[in-house]
Amino acid sequence: MKIITLFFCLWMAFCQVFRLDAQISSVLFDRPSSFTVKGFTVNSMEISVPHAVPVFSLLIDSNSYNTIGVKTNFKTDTVTFTLADSIAGRLVIDRSCTQGLKYLLKFTNTAKCDHKIENLVPLGEGADKVYITAGGTKEWPHYLCRSLLFRPGFCPVGVILPDNAWHLGFCDFRLNDSLSVTAMARRSGRDENKTSVDRWAVVLKPSGWVEYSMYFDIHKGEWQEGLRIMFRQRFLYDLAGFDNSMFLRTDLKWMKSRYIMLLQFAWDDRYYDYRRQRYSYYKSLFEYDNLTGGYDIFTIWPTWPRLGLDQRNQWDMYRDIPGGLAELKKQSAFAHDHGKKYFISYNPWDEGTRKEDQINGMETLLRAVDADGVVLDTKGSSSLELQAAADKVKPGIIMYSEGMAVPKDMPGIVAGRVHDALVMPPPLNLNKYIKPDFAIFRVLQLADDRIHRELACAFFNGYGVEINTMKPGRAGWIKEEYAYMGRTMRILRENDAVFHNDLWMPLVPTFADSIWVNRWQGAKKILYTIYSIRPKGFMGPLISIPGVPDSMHYVDLWNHCEILPRKSVEQPKLEVYLEPFDKDYLGSRREGSVGCIALFPRLLRIEKEDQGYRFSASVGDRILVWDKVPSYASKGDEYPVTGGYFDYHKSGGNRIIQLFAGNELIDELATGFMPLESPSPGGIHIVTSAAEQSRPRPVTWVSRTKKSKQAPDGMLEITAGNFRFYAKRDEKAAEAFIPLPDHSDTVTVRMKRFFMDRYPVTNRDYSEFITTSGYQTEDTSCYLRHWGSGRKPCDTILNKPVVYVSPYDAEAYCRHYGKRLPSEREWQYAAQGIDMRTWPWGSLFDSTLCNTNLNHETDVNAFPKGASPFGIEDLIGNVWQMTSDVYYDGAYYYRIIRGGSYYHPTQSIWYVTGGPVPACHPEMLLQIAPGLDRNATIGFRCVKDGS
Repeated sequence: MKIITLFFCLWMAFCQVFRLDAQISSVLFDRPSSFTVKGFTVNSMEISVPHAVPVFSLLIDSNSYNTIGVKTNFKTDTVTFTLADSIAGRLVIDRSCTQGLKYLLKFTNTAKCDHKIENLVPLGEGADKVYITAGGTKEWPHYLCRSLLFRPGFCPVGVILPDNAWHLGFCDFRLNDSLSVTAMARRSGRDENKTSVDRWAVVLKPSGWVEYSMYFDIHKGEWQEGLRIMFRQRFLYDLAGFDNSMFLRTDLKWMKSRYIMLLQFAWDDRYYDYRRQRYSYYKSLFEYDNLTGGYDIFTIWPTWPRLGLDQRNQWDMYRDIPGGLAELKKQSAFAHDHGKKYFISYNPWDEGTRKEDQINGMETLLRAVDADGVVLDTKGSSSLELQAAADKVKPGIIMYSEGMAVPKDMPGIVAGRVHDALVMPPPLNLNKYIKPDFAIFRVLQLADDRIHRELACAFFNGYGVEINTMKPGRAGWIKEEYAYMGRTMRILRENDAVFHNDLWMPLVPTFADSIWVNRWQGAKKILYTIYSIRPKGFMGPLISIPGVPDSMHYVDLWNHCEILPRKSVEQPKLEVYLEPFDKDYLGSRREGSVGCIALFPRLLRIEKEDQGYRFSASVGDRILVWDKVPSYASKGDEYPVTGGYFDYHKSGGNRIIQLFAGNELIDELATGFMPLESPSPGGIHIVTSAAEQSRPRPVTWVSRTKKSKQAPDGMLEITAGNFRFYAKRDEKAAEAFIPLPDHSDTVTVRMKRFFMDRYPVTNRDYSEFITTSGYQTEDTSCYLRHWGSGRKPCDTILNKPVVYVSPYDAEAYCRHYGKRLPSEREWQYAAQGIDMRTWPWGSLFDSTLCNTNLNHETDVNAFPKGASPFGIEDLIGNVWQMTSDVYYDGAYYYRIIRGGSYYHPTQSIWYVTGGPVPACHPEMLLQIAPGLDRNATIGFRCVKDGS
């Protein structure tokens, strides 16, 4: 063990970055005919550059410029110059900077037209430099993540940057055999009235200006040390210093060692079975355990996109979930009993529904449920107030942001996600480099497409994944992809100790392009994660390594075999095998292959005997022996570290032997050849796509009533006729997150004669129904909540629409009177007539003809002039009205509702759009159970078939 300890000390010294005890004080410029850098002043000494270097390069109106050949005017610490004839520049040193060297660079548009500036790179782009700038297309799917890292001799690598730093320019440039200069540029100020900005560019209107901060420093070692200075030591200059107290809290450290999280809507049938009215959570929580090793974290989300349908706030919706908070606490305890964590969700934008202190609401819910974390919707940061509220409940509650926290916010939160808005994000995530112990999860929307590439990139970056099932669609390839997830996440879990410290080095040099390697280091082992976009695969020397003693060895953890370094005149080289994939997968979410190499101390001992192998170890807790590739689908034979024996004549000679200390893999050996169990490039079958699975399909059809020749009391005749039917959401309405049926194409349908209630069913009507029928509902959650405990409507609401009834309640009412709910087409035909009018009364909206955002119900006969061509009243704006049309999209059941309601919260774009809506506007009632299906804004009316 002394040899091992000595080796790791030497290795860490080799890998550690060499820093200078030096201060950079100025940039040395050539003057005046060319604005170039000739050197730097470090500790009062001048260090020259090997050749003329521009002060910066940039794009102006998509044309490339740099400062070589640009005439300047020097005056003390200020340099002035002109670019592209009409961009006046000024560079001045900022002597207040105490970390490295800072210059302020200001551009002013002196022209009479707009100019666009982007891709500012300090010291300029060049084939002999490592630099970061934007590249590629601005079109989907790359418009949110275009940043590239360029290295001499290699193709560029896409990188994820913090959300406030996509415009960042970085450069690292070798000065001589031992020293390099590193530089970074950030946008720091602008004339907000005369400029506009996006992630990449700033547009200067005439006389508009923008300012950049440029930072410089000197370092020894490779370019990664320059990256380390700017990203990890200086935090992109977002922070003067990093308060590490949150990351030092022992109660919060558990989060960084979790790798698979599930986020699920409450109306998902894998959480709650709407048809059987019972929870499927207790079974589906383990649905894919044999493929993935199980979810580490389960998150329930019962709010948006239903939030705002009525006045209930987000915490009310938790209370009205089937079984209420007691059920959620039962689910949380169930998760804890099985070694999992249970999260809730928080919508901080919910300011427009029922008023309740949000912090107190979150704290109360956390305590009632005994939850372990909170998903912070729409937030990239937490707050001291949020964490303090959680800490009052119990230690260890995690705040988990929707997006990655930017550097200035990182001290206040320890976990976040790579949002799925970043479609096919770049392979390398430099947010992880800024703070390696920040727990990152890549969002995987199963409905979007295959998740192979996203799993590979998460593995390459050493972090976990969030399985997000919000969008409907469960494709037929899920098991195949989950098996791949299990293979990647198993390696991350078993080698967790290396992925959360400052010894990570991204993009170690390779002998092959389009193959990227990250090196991770712990106290007792080193790992290399590999990501390749070579369709033909790869087999050969990939990286150089320092010489290692015989007490160490390299193991390919992906293919489960030992690797003997190839000797070389310089340093030994590691030969690697990477699987091929179909070349047609390039540029898609099926591209890429991964690998993983580990450097372990030789702790396992194995001896070949006549009939088999004897194995043992002197350290560790247990030994697992596998007769196939280790996976969650099988189980290895467990032995104590004192060892065991297997007979290869009886059971075959192929074995993988793994040594563990706790859950950490500390050594591995293999006997015989282990065949790969991954599919060949052409062996993946095309199966049902998520898009096909998510297409909404009707699950109910009109069940005709007994026909009537004349209109029953309270009903009006809807004559037969040709109806041009279409459905179109109001332009002011929020886009439907869950797809509605596509009825955008107008179709002519022959409508049969039927009768419809003149008015929505009132509280008086429903009270008479209960009296005459004796109707009772088994689940009384929220049932007629507005009637109060007496279960009788007060006189003031008798003529208002009945609400707080479920579809089951409404259908029971209809059946009692020999009626039914209208279909979507019937409701719209009764509202529009044959002339396709937008509103029942005509083509133009008139706020005097309906309840227009009054925030309370009105009597059903309050707006007689708003009647439809058939005389049907109160169709729009008072309460939403149920139809009989129910759809299933592979995950959710929902019912179409029409007409809008009196309630219209406008404080957020995320609320359900209320108020009066056009007759052709469809909305959905996501169905789960009566407690949530009964709303203060949803009523109904009946129809009866005519003869």
